[in-house]
Amino acid sequence: MESSIRQRIKDVLSFHNSNTNQLAGDDANFQNRLSRQINHTSTISCDTISRVLSAYPEVSAEWLLRGKGEMLISDNLPNFHGEESDSELDVHAELARKTAELEEYKLQNLRLEAQKDYLQERNDDLVVSCRMLQDELNKYQEPKKKKSIV
Repeated sequence: MESSIRQRIKDVLSFHNSNTNQLAGDDANFQNRLSRQINHTSTISCDTISRVLSAYPEVSAEWLLRGKGEMLISDNLPNFHGEESDSELDVHAELARKTAELEEYKLQNLRLEAQKDYLQERNDDLVVSCRMLQDELNKYQEPKKKKSIV
């Protein structure tokens, strides 16, 4: 899945006649991370996905993350036929804003889920560590109990 996200980021850059240097701007650290992520040497981060979506707001987060729908949000919107009235344009613009907002909420939800998973793993590690420490403490206290019985 990550390789397909990687490819879709490349597709976005190609579509916009851009590259990792242009996407990173003056941020040399991000440019290095982005290059490593695009060239398969590093995991694609949420920060990278967020920056791509921020740099290209017309790109669908659903498409970038899951490959569902079209690359551009406007390609996912219904087409009006014939002359568009001001109210139709307003509806179209509002729909585009709401779609972009929904994509942002989806991305935020994915970030929160990843954070929850990380915290759960960290919690599990801490529980295991506590059990190991309790076992060590019990081993240390057992000889004292035996001596006091005698």
